[in-house]
Amino acid sequence: MKYSIVILAFITISTVSGIPQTPLADADPVLQGTATYKMPQSAIDAEIDGKVVMAIHVDKTGKPTKASVAAGPMWPCSTTPRKELDELFSDLSEKMLELKFSAALKEGKLVDKDIGLGFYLKNPKLDPKPVEIDLIKGKPIAEMINAGIINGKAVSLPKPNYPAEAKAHRDGGKVSIQVILDEQGKVLRAGAIDGPPRLQYASREAACGARFAPTTLEGKSVKVSGILHYMFIPG
Repeated sequence: MKYSIVILAFITISTVSGIPQTPLADADPVLQGTATYKMPQSAIDAEIDGKVVMAIHVDKTGKPTKASVAAGPMWPCSTTPRKELDELFSDLSEKMLELKFSAALKEGKLVDKDIGLGFYLKNPKLDPKPVEIDLIKGKPIAEMINAGIINGKAVSLPKPNYPAEAKAHRDGGKVSIQVILDEQGKVLRAGAIDGPPRLQYASREAACGARFAPTTLEGKSVKVSGILHYMFIPG
């Protein structure tokens, strides 16, 4: 499956001698052209998908020189596909280095810049089934709702462990985990969408252990997409 990235045009500005020029505004790198990506089959088979944020270092020529996964994606709580994730992360990092960006500007000069590039991976194994229609109302029957932040709705919300490496580096702050709940309120899938990288796995593991009451819509139990926030304070 491929993703597409919306491209913004990069406009070259020229100057005319003898006319005062307005200083160029500071600008971040902008992706040039179009880009597509096909997930490795191992990641597809492991049912990995969802939002991914890449941290990319772009040099003053617009060339990416370093890339790594900063957040995401999602995968089932019942599995730990470390090998598949490692392969996906390595593949994504390599593909990011093939992209081309406009150069960053600061105070009229070309500079190196660290940026974040977010996109969604769609796993073909997880394509939704055909939508059912309520023949009386003539509308699709909702099977999942987006509930936003759901910390306060949890029946049980385990606290994440504070990883030793993160503690040694005094990592702290908020980690946001996207979760998918089944019709009984059990967490099916989870993935970090932002937060310090060394705190994400522990937060995701805690999120997978959370429990919620079933959610109903018009008398029918439905799945729920929501966000859990976890706060870490360095000791």
